[in-house]
Parts: sequence; structure tokens; C-alpha cells
Amino acid sequence: MDKGKMNRVTIGITVMILLAVFLFLGYPLLNLDREEIVLPGENSASDISDPGEGAGGGNAVQRVEVTAETVGRVVDTLTRPESYSRTMTLTTFWSGGSGTITVESAVSGELVRTDLTLPGGQVRHMLRTDESTYMWYNNERTYSTVRTGAFSQDEEQWIPTYEDLVALKPSEITDAGYETYQQLDCIYAQTKEDDDGYAECYWVSVDTGLLVAAQRLQNGNEVYRMEGLEVSVSVPDAALFTLPDGTALT
Repeated sequence: MDKGKMNRVTIGITVMILLAVFLFLGYPLLNLDREEIVLPGENSASDISDPGEGAGGGNAVQRVEVTAETVGRVVDTLTRPESYSRTMTLTTFWSGGSGTITVESAVSGELVRTDLTLPGGQVRHMLRTDESTYMWYNNERTYSTVRTGAFSQDEEQWIPTYEDLVALKPSEITDAGYETYQQLDCIYAQTKEDDDGYAECYWVSVDTGLLVAAQRLQNGNEVYRMEGLEVSVSVPDAALFTLPDGTALT
């Protein structure tokens, strides 16, 4: 796993939570052709029809046992819905406390809308296209515009990028398989601890191909949790992709 990406997610969330708490206490707030994966029965055998094929290669995986050796290839067959929306909670834990950020996201093709609610109630709105990213706070009528950078959709939503599982070596994974998470059938994987004692756990829905939960542990203690269990795969309302001045993005 690319530890740097998970570190940026965890550190970023912690900084935002602590900043929001500080402001709250001291100042007013300012600011599908999806691959089919069949869960194996008790007597099913491992079978990957073409281990080299990725998400665009058709139904590469019909029935497969998920292990440390195969989990990357299985995840690589998953395709996200073209359009979907969901609400996620991101919680960071520290000694003596914790803080939670709520993220509402809507995706329609290349358009991504993210509404991030910080502790205390301030909301950061972000609209992203392949070329530009627009941001404003609360009910502001003005917004800032920057060129969409190197950060992925997931990183801009402050969640891990589960596709990095594909790049993991089997020796970096301590556990993998099918697992039910909050009644959702998922592909599960856990990484080994790094030199600083950090390990990550991932639950990827076999139904939507989306990461529905993630966890970061340090020496066995939870320091970060992401959950986004309920997903709507209908096309989001077009009004969500409208800037405060009325400009509709397409």
C-alpha cells in the first residue's frame, strides 16, 4: 500500500478537525459494464480466467477465492458506477478524543460534487471536473477556481484510494478474503504493519465496486475509520453540479 496516501488522508482530516474545533471554541466559524464476481460457496475452487486482465477486460473473474495472492487482481476487475451518490463519515481518533467529518458526494461521469461538513457546522463545497475544481463555503455566492491537480477523486474526498491494493505485493498483505461488513458482501484486505506500526484494512463492495469502509490501525489501535455504506447508483440531480452564480457544469 502507498503509505504516503493514507498518511495524507489521516493527517489532513486530523488537521481539519482540530482547526474546526479551535475556531469553534475561539472564533465564529468561517468556513456499467461492471465485472461480475460471484461469492464462492464452501466447495468452490479458485479460478481466475485471465489474471492479466483489468477492469476493461470483460468478466475476467467468475468465481475466485480471494487471498493475499489474488486480492489485487480481484479488485482490479471492479468498475465503479458511472453515476452514484452517498454519504460518508470519516473519524480520526487521538489520545483522549476523536473527531468526525461528514462527506456527501455525488458523481456523474467526470463531475464530482463534494460537501464536507466540519465539526461545528461549517460546510466546504467542492465541484470538480477533469480540468477545473471550484470551491466555496457555506452559502457564499462567490467561489475560487483552481486547475484540477494530481489528487484523485478519492483523495479530494478525504478517503483512501482502494485501487492501490492492486499494486500491493502479496507479502505486504496479512489477510484477505470475502467478508460481510454491516450486511454488505465485501472483498476484505489488511496490510502488514509498517515500520511505524501502521496497518490498513479495506472493505470493497462486490455489488458497487466502491470502497465502503476503511480503517487505519497503529500498533493495533484504531486511529482512523471511514464508512460509506449506503450508495445510490441513480443519476444525481443536475442542480448539484451548479455553481453559486448559477453556472451549470456539464
